[in-house]
Amino acid sequence: MSRAGSVKRDASGAWCFVVDVPTGDGSRKQLRRRGFATKRAAQEALTDVLASAQRGTYVASSRVTVAGYFGTWLDSLPAAGRRPSTVASYRQKVESHLLPALGAVELQGLTATHLDGLYSDLLCSGLSARSVRFLHAIVSKALSDAERKGAVQRNVARLADPPSHTAARAPEQSVWSPSELATFLRLTADHHHGAMFRIVGMTGLRRGELCGLAWSNVDLDNATLSIRQTITSVGHRPVLGSVKTNRSRRVLDIDAATVAVLRRHRTAQLEQRMLMGAGYVDRDLVFCRPDGAPWQPESVSQAFDRAVARADLPRIRLHDLRHSHASHLLAAGVNVKIVSERLGHGSVSFTLDVYAHVMPGQQAGAVAAVAALVDGGHA
Repeated sequence: MSRAGSVKRDASGAWCFVVDVPTGDGSRKQLRRRGFATKRAAQEALTDVLASAQRGTYVASSRVTVAGYFGTWLDSLPAAGRRPSTVASYRQKVESHLLPALGAVELQGLTATHLDGLYSDLLCSGLSARSVRFLHAIVSKALSDAERKGAVQRNVARLADPPSHTAARAPEQSVWSPSELATFLRLTADHHHGAMFRIVGMTGLRRGELCGLAWSNVDLDNATLSIRQTITSVGHRPVLGSVKTNRSRRVLDIDAATVAVLRRHRTAQLEQRMLMGAGYVDRDLVFCRPDGAPWQPESVSQAFDRAVARADLPRIRLHDLRHSHASHLLAAGVNVKIVSERLGHGSVSFTLDVYAHVMPGQQAGAVAAVAALVDGGHA
């Protein structure tokens, strides 16, 4: 049979077409479609198939469901270089929110309308716009891979309407004033996580960077910390890995009081290690459990929440100590580029976007300074 195909009536009297089409492995197979009411309708459908085959966009029919495809896609991510924590996060979102609603839908039958309905239902159920937009990003990436590999003709997520960037913007951070931070650090000086709280409050480390900090990357004589690794939670267990980006890999200066806190912490840790004896496994971690095992990042956050609850201070999250440190630096007039480098941000523009609201009066001061230069010359 010619690759141009043929149109004819079938035994029932309806029109059909038969044509050879390419497959994913480079071979060809016979495609037969029936049930057209007229010869013209069958010919038009055949023409569409031939045109897509000519363009290289023809997609062989498949009964694979959304659940089947996403399961395979998620399993492929580690080999593609995705971090275990990222894969775990994607899997949780897909299995909790996408598959219960759309898992049984055939992948090639998935539409933007399906996704719009899902997003609307999730928002109405109380899921935040930020979380829905994150789910959309995962779905869009998976469908883009499916399109690239010929499993679907197009990525329908591009046609969907997730919550806008504005609606999904993270809520404004809560921060402590320098005096409130000082009060908290004083109240928790003898807390078993007191040194950790001090480090976050005075360096702005991310939680995972704090839990992954190694003694080999601490130089107390020169008062610096080198951020090289992080601990993430995968399947509710701590996993050590390298930091995500080159910007996150950084060296931080620390103040003399923080150096003193770390020296005392080191002494106490060595004493604990002697008590544990053979039960202690040295992982070179600055902050670890009595047996040397890493802390689960979430448990540190929970300990912080309990400590804040006991203090007469505004309720904030552990991560808000990072925001507090950035706010204190900017309020002290530290150049925003230095602040950005200290926090390990990807760019100065990101730092400005996040923290512009904590720099009131700087524009007015800049205007006054320029006016003094211009008008002062004419005085």
